[in-house]
Amino acid sequence: MLKISHRSNWEQVEGDPSLGEHDFQLAYPLHREDRIYGALLIEGSPASLTSEARAVLGVLAGQVAIAIEDYHLVQENVRLERRVAEGEHLAALGQMAATVAHEIKNPLSAIKSIAQVMREDSEMNLEYARDLSLIVGETDRLSQSVTQLLSFARTQKPESMPLKVDELIRSVVGLFKASASQQNINITMRLESESELPGGVVPAMRDALSNLLLNALQATPAGGKVLVTATVDSDHLLVVVEDSGPGISASVQQRIWEPFFTTKQRGTGLGLAIVRKRMEEIGGSAKLGLSHNGGGARFELRLAV
Repeated sequence: MLKISHRSNWEQVEGDPSLGEHDFQLAYPLHREDRIYGALLIEGSPASLTSEARAVLGVLAGQVAIAIEDYHLVQENVRLERRVAEGEHLAALGQMAATVAHEIKNPLSAIKSIAQVMREDSEMNLEYARDLSLIVGETDRLSQSVTQLLSFARTQKPESMPLKVDELIRSVVGLFKASASQQNINITMRLESESELPGGVVPAMRDALSNLLLNALQATPAGGKVLVTATVDSDHLLVVVEDSGPGISASVQQRIWEPFFTTKQRGTGLGLAIVRKRMEEIGGSAKLGLSHNGGGARFELRLAV
């Protein structure tokens, strides 16, 4: 393998065996300062590579290196501009979500309270039991949506006590056990990590895992399964939530992380947006993985530990 480095003052390489194997005579390093971008490989007979030709090739190698560096700088600038634009867009969405949520929360509480008081009246409850139950149920659903809006809009990072990974997962799964039982869905855990999460990481991981479990239960049919696993691989914690639902079609996989995008008739479209946002806040990542069960959806949370 041809090796070029600053130790040789970035001089041209000639007579290297690896060049001869491919019928090249010379190699000019394409570098800028101490960064190497590659090599300009030259074919030709030794007689044609005069000193003048070599001088021209050296200048050409320098110009090619400059062009490559400029390309990388442009690409980096575009990436940074996109990140800034995306951040501003999410900030605006978050502010809008917070405003809408606060405007809705108090009226919802009043509606629910009135409906609950009416249910306590035996005559009213006898005549309007079904309607009152529907009102209470719908206000609870809307309240959950408002909570998601506020969670998405939140910018401050709450602190918590350090907690082991297995304890965190068991506590979150415990919150969904009753709902899963009502839907005849079996939630199982396979926990192979006893790593301790710092206090600043725990709330974000809890938010991300809660939203993934909520989505998994909504996607899984009666009699199905949801599996939560936690392992440590190469100093990275990997938490996986996998369900036995219909999976996510290829046509929408690129959009599932967008705020307010949903394929459900009733949904805010914020669940997965919150998952990714929370993981990025703590330096982690969230992605859609390849299901190992031949179907369903598999979501992976990865974090350095």
